[in-house]
Amino acid sequence: VSSSSISCKKKPKYVSLYTREGQDRLAVLIPGRHACECLGQKHKLINNCLECGRIVCEQEGSGPCLFCGALVCTKEEQDILQRDSNKSQKLLKKLMAGAESSGNLDAISKGLLPQQEARLKSGLEMAVKHKDKLLEFDRTSVRRTQVIDDESDYFATDSNQWLSKQEREALQKREQELRELRHASRLAKKITIDFAGRQILEEDSNMAEYHSKLDETIAAMSCGALSEPARSPGAEMTPNSGLLVNPRLLQPAPLWVDQTGLLPQRKTAHSTEAGSECGSERSRLRIQDRELQEISDDGWCLSLHQPWASLLVRGIKRVEGRTWYTSHRGRLWIAATAKRPSPQEISELEATYRMLHRKDVDFPSDYPSGCLLGCVDVTDCLSQEQFQEQYPELSQESGSPFVFICTNPQEMVLKFPIKGKHKICK
Repeated sequence: VSSSSISCKKKPKYVSLYTREGQDRLAVLIPGRHACECLGQKHKLINNCLECGRIVCEQEGSGPCLFCGALVCTKEEQDILQRDSNKSQKLLKKLMAGAESSGNLDAISKGLLPQQEARLKSGLEMAVKHKDKLLEFDRTSVRRTQVIDDESDYFATDSNQWLSKQEREALQKREQELRELRHASRLAKKITIDFAGRQILEEDSNMAEYHSKLDETIAAMSCGALSEPARSPGAEMTPNSGLLVNPRLLQPAPLWVDQTGLLPQRKTAHSTEAGSECGSERSRLRIQDRELQEISDDGWCLSLHQPWASLLVRGIKRVEGRTWYTSHRGRLWIAATAKRPSPQEISELEATYRMLHRKDVDFPSDYPSGCLLGCVDVTDCLSQEQFQEQYPELSQESGSPFVFICTNPQEMVLKFPIKGKHKICK
């Protein structure tokens, strides 16, 4: 009998406190709504109070907040309350019935706690003040944002060194007239008294006349016609008006000189014999100092795809074609892009250059990518027509609109990693 009774006893089940099940066993849930400070760590989270921020857990339950009395409920209960149906009204009565046990019955009957009511009242007063302030700003925006430009009244009569003696005198006279027109005496004002309409009208046409004369003066100063104030608006302007800072300069405007020979000669209205002399002077001054180029290195770099980059640095490829012109002369560093060439591209390009050179060529054994390969010297940048005329033996190497003539190729022993950019970069 004793052995059978022992066998009937169940072995106790031990639960580890460090597991999820053990933590759930430690969290005891007392029936009813009771204050809990677990912050939703031991019990399930209901929600946060939107008034005081209290974290309400399952032990405190849905209903009035135990601190401020505001309603706190789950998301599902909020969705039901927002429907404004019979079910939502029943749920609201059920949730707010707990206010009696929490001691906040007065807050429920009044709707708000005293501190809440005072806070709302002060907030409403501040909102009304802010509204009145914004309306006042909107009402007076034109008066507050009016710009008084004193510079329009100041003609720089003494400091403008480009004015001649006659123009300076004419400008001073015009300035005096405008000042008298703007700051006229009150005795010169015209006032109309309307006896039938019982009102007094003051004619304010002086400012319109002042602004029109001011605009005429400023326009005359900009075009250099101050010495002729009586000129009509439709009269012919001088050829140099509006083009130069000092319209009294006798030197004509600079002319465009096309060095590539592609574009037609640009003809302007001021093309004279003196202009052609300026063009010849400009072409004479455009000197390329070869010795200076050999000893100077400004670090300009051009990115090329492989295998063309290695062939250019090795001297096998002697020209480089582009769709754009460059004025760069001298040392140009060559960088290989990150794109790796396929074996088919390499074999086809090597066969092409074998045919162009008409002999065996020592091609590179490796075509590295994403690194600095070496440098060349750019001696000239020619258009396709000029390239065909000056270098007929190299004409098959490039059919691009512009061709860089590259000499003195130098390959680096160590290939440093580099990230190239568009066109010629520093």
